[in-house]
Amino acid sequence: MEPLRRGVMKRRLVVALALTAGLSLLLPGDRGTWAEPIRDGLRQTVPTRTPTSPSRTPRPATPTGEVVQDTPTTLVPTGTAQPGPTFTVVSTVAPSETPAPGETIPATGSPTSPPGGGEAWDFGDAPDPGFPSLKISDGARHSLISFEWLGAAVDAEADSRQVDRDLFDDGIVVGELQACAQESLQVGVTVGDRDDVEHPYDAQHLLYLNVLVDWDGDGSWSGQMYCPEGSVASEWAVRNLPIDVSSWPAEALSQPVDLQLAVGPSTGQAWARFTLSYGEIISGEDWDGKGTFSYGETEDRLLTVAEPPSASPGVPTSTTATSVPSAGTPGAVAPGPAVLCFGALLVLLVLLVLVLLFALRRRAWRLALVALAVLLGLPVVTLVLHGTDLEDLAESGVAVPTSASPTWREPLVPTPTPTGKAEGQISQPAAIATPTSTVASAGTAAVEPTEATVPYQVASPPPSLVSVRDRFGFGVAIPPVDRYDVGQLHAGWYLTWGSQRNPSPPQDLEFVQMIRVRGGQASPSGADLEQIARSNPGSLWLVGNEPDVLWQDNSTPEEYAWVYHQVHTTLKGADPTCQVAIGGVSQATPLRLQYLDMVLEAYRERYGLMIPVDVWNVHGFILREERDSWGVDIPPGISAESGRLFEMDDHDSTEIFQEQILAFRRWMKDKGERNKPLIVSEYGILMPADYGFPQERVRDFLYATFDFFLTATDSELGYPADGDRLVQRWAWYSLSDTVYPTGNLFDAETAAIMPLGLAYGSYTLSH
Repeated sequence: MEPLRRGVMKRRLVVALALTAGLSLLLPGDRGTWAEPIRDGLRQTVPTRTPTSPSRTPRPATPTGEVVQDTPTTLVPTGTAQPGPTFTVVSTVAPSETPAPGETIPATGSPTSPPGGGEAWDFGDAPDPGFPSLKISDGARHSLISFEWLGAAVDAEADSRQVDRDLFDDGIVVGELQACAQESLQVGVTVGDRDDVEHPYDAQHLLYLNVLVDWDGDGSWSGQMYCPEGSVASEWAVRNLPIDVSSWPAEALSQPVDLQLAVGPSTGQAWARFTLSYGEIISGEDWDGKGTFSYGETEDRLLTVAEPPSASPGVPTSTTATSVPSAGTPGAVAPGPAVLCFGALLVLLVLLVLVLLFALRRRAWRLALVALAVLLGLPVVTLVLHGTDLEDLAESGVAVPTSASPTWREPLVPTPTPTGKAEGQISQPAAIATPTSTVASAGTAAVEPTEATVPYQVASPPPSLVSVRDRFGFGVAIPPVDRYDVGQLHAGWYLTWGSQRNPSPPQDLEFVQMIRVRGGQASPSGADLEQIARSNPGSLWLVGNEPDVLWQDNSTPEEYAWVYHQVHTTLKGADPTCQVAIGGVSQATPLRLQYLDMVLEAYRERYGLMIPVDVWNVHGFILREERDSWGVDIPPGISAESGRLFEMDDHDSTEIFQEQILAFRRWMKDKGERNKPLIVSEYGILMPADYGFPQERVRDFLYATFDFFLTATDSELGYPADGDRLVQRWAWYSLSDTVYPTGNLFDAETAAIMPLGLAYGSYTLSH
């Protein structure tokens, strides 16, 4: 009997181990379905300029939430076209007829009044109530339809033809869409006359296309939905996509426009609104499809969304506040693999416990030890099988290295900063010199805007998982960069405080372009800037260098807001894929944040919207703020006599350094800009060794800041797409310099790597 009992126990043990291995393999191995940050692949890039013709003055900006167009007053539409272009417009049918989609109506050569007379508009035709289409619902409508439209023709009507009865919803070419996919489609755009001086088409007068799609089927266009792999399908699917008619082939009056849609997870049919306008739609975070337009056309289409080839069993719900799908409806949540596997794992644990109790009762010590080992080893086996990074489990805090307590040193004698250029580029970083000119006071702090949402999406942020190498950068104060063996630094990017058409960066480095904006004048600008942007698609552009410092780009908030708008418009028009970053202020102190508040207010007052920024940028110095003293003086346009009165020994305080980074991130959140990357494009040690900053102290500061940048996270302030890290990229000052050589990574004369450069490279290589 004893051998028989042992054989039975062995078979039971084999069965238990087989169940353990089999059920462990059922656990989800792809962490990307739940652990990766959310990305929005639909962020279209557009210029910020609203088209205006010489004979029309833009309407003053209205509060956020209204639709702003390019007409100065409310138009009273008439049944005849305005003088200007000649073309063929298809008229509507007679009053007694009820048109059906697809009917062919003879062209009349001019738009006519709708059946029964009255006002001649173009409306959408999605079902109302639900979607705003009818005039009484303030549905999207266009009063002058003889200038540009979608497809081959457009007709006029007194009100929305309910439902889906518009004669010429003919501009969209789209087939069946797949859920949670990036789908391509074409929209046909037609213009009546490209040579009308009263209605011009050029780089400053663009058409804009906006697309709304009800991905969650709740009967409204608002919010967004999440797909299992982490992508986001916004219901304002295309935001102010610019269309430059002047770039079309000569004599062409129509052109297909390609666009991408990030499709939501729900299947079935979804109403979409395609609106073409001669001006941007300014409507905060969401546009609901309402508003009066002077020009263009709106077409509503019923799209079909099918299951992807390998659809997952669970479909996440929408995040909109108005839609909570119930079980059995599109968008409802079904039990996913993780839930099922959790139940299986629980059953397995119960079985193992029962086996252990049975073995103890029977005094089968070997079986008890085996069951206990399986119980203890199951979590480890699961982690190994499914690739869980144990280091991620420990990454729950913020490394906050500190420096030794500073001691007082004698005051710094200000040293003027050279203003010369190297190879046509400005090569002067942050200075601590005494200014040679004074600036007139322009009042105290401005009231910060309470609404910080841009009316359209800006360029997509950098990848959510930025490689360690790509985070590290440096500034090249004395170019060219290929004079130095920068491969020893193992860094990812650099800047030269200037721009280049053909930068040819070495060692696979990324070159970050900069435009200088001293006194509100951009350099380069105009055609030169357009050529550089077109030659370097997708580049990151920094608009200015320390506009808050008198001997750097020295711009009042009003000057900077104006020049930023001009530069941003030029860059986005030349390269919609580029990323535009604001010029870094010297340090994130209350005085400098006040300066930025004034910039934002000046921009909003002038252009009626939040300043459009793809990447936020700040410098990380710790310098005295006192008029006519060492440090960075007082920002232009601010009447204060002093700000933070740092002492010399504070210059490398890691506590103050971290405090300022957190302050800037907090300021970003207050402005509604938390979901944007932050870079520190310049920081380091400017004080000389005989002021108490030997190489060992500089090296310790470099290591401490690197530690902070790599590990500092904040669930309330950090960038969600980057694991809530506070800073995404940073650049040490500098590769080499003769004015402020304390932080040199390479010798300015021999180009040989310095001990600090070796420390830099050793750190990056080990991380």
